Amino acid sequence: MRILLLLFLSLSISGMSNTKIFGSAPNAINQYVYVSGIEDYLTNTESIIYTTSVNEKGQFLIELNNSDIEEVVIRIKNSYAHLYVQNDTKYFIEFPEESIDAINYFSGSETEILFFNLDSTDINYKILGFEAWMDDVMADLYILKDVEPTKFIDGVLKFKAEVQKEYANDTSMFFKDYVRYSLGKTIDNIYYFGAPSKETKYDFFIKNSPILYKNSAYMAYINDFYDQYLFQLNKEIRDPLIQSIYNSSASNMLQAISFDSLVPNMELTELVALKIIQQEYNSNRLPKNNLISITNQIRMNTANAQSEIIAENLIEQFYTLIEGDPFPVMKLTEEIELKPAENRYLYIHFFDPENPNSLSEISALRRLYEKYNSHIDFVTIYLNQRTETSDFARRVISGIKWEYYALDYGHSIWKSLNIGSFPYYILVKDNLQIKGLPALGPTPNGVYETIERTFHDIKLGKG
Repeated sequence: MRILLLLFLSLSISGMSNTKIFGSAPNAINQYVYVSGIEDYLTNTESIIYTTSVNEKGQFLIELNNSDIEEVVIRIKNSYAHLYVQNDTKYFIEFPEESIDAINYFSGSETEILFFNLDSTDINYKILGFEAWMDDVMADLYILKDVEPTKFIDGVLKFKAEVQKEYANDTSMFFKDYVRYSLGKTIDNIYYFGAPSKETKYDFFIKNSPILYKNSAYMAYINDFYDQYLFQLNKEIRDPLIQSIYNSSASNMLQAISFDSLVPNMELTELVALKIIQQEYNSNRLPKNNLISITNQIRMNTANAQSEIIAENLIEQFYTLIEGDPFPVMKLTEEIELKPAENRYLYIHFFDPENPNSLSEISALRRLYEKYNSHIDFVTIYLNQRTETSDFARRVISGIKWEYYALDYGHSIWKSLNIGSFPYYILVKDNLQIKGLPALGPTPNGVYETIERTFHDIKLGKG
């Protein structure tokens, strides 16, 4: 994250919440603004904690009640930015115009927000200043690493001493921990002659330290330290650990990890186990169903609330629908469920009504609807991004002759059905079996295929 610091005339505004963010997004008038907290830094799962919108003047206000320093994510349209909030503080920020029109839905595109009138005691100011200082020093030092290693080591030691002196009197433990683990990740992980060993780093950074789940620098260090850890373990630990996965036994897996000298307690043992599970699930080396089962056992049996949250988020990430799976029934409104009617198919269309291509897309869908609606139901769903629908979007939507729904960013459907881009299509049979995920669209793809052949077969009773 890179945020520019500017000076701005301070405004005097009072209110009930203890943290206020006064924002400007001149290119996002009437767009919704979503603020999310980060549930954990292993899965990077976000949860929405505040929603507002950009007014006609391009301004928005976020009001949060918080007591500790917390990193939040602000999303507007398809852009997002990270910042820290601290208690009883006012922030003045701007989303630059050129960053608003990113195309990546839900994942989005990270943007540089501007901070105005940021106080020198604020956590953002201090972190940004430290990171800029460290980047400048390391850019100069790194070129010496191989050609003049003695100068490199002397420079590293001098920089660490200067950092310690500079922040010795800082009263924020969050910031001091952030500095400590940022130095560890950036400098101590560089391989050079005389660099600290794995055991030395463990003793200094991990052994007697609490797990700082909400400190991104700490969690980044832990993620690096235990990266691909299954293959760092010696054979006497790795073999029983792998066997425990084949046996779907969480207790045996945790027991095996606990024998490692670089894992000091059960709390970190669970975190390391979940880290191993995450990486092995994505590697396809070990049975995925067993990894899911072990994650669920940890979720149900842990005494640590954070381990439970991480396990829940991992399970949610692991669960990916594929063609042939049962379709999860979800509600579009309080009364209406998204599911096929008896003896009919359901063709679900997700799209962006603001996209210029959506006019031709709806036109092609309308021709299919008129031809096959006696056997197939259509439903269109789009992301509700604006407080007021644009003229172009209204024109597009007016061409839809079947049911359509605008759903908010926080609706469960986007994550449950893995919707990451538009347009996107799903075909579901009346027995709730998914027949196409993603299904073909109404217009030719790269190999000139469309959904019409499938619709024709359904009409003839071949589906």
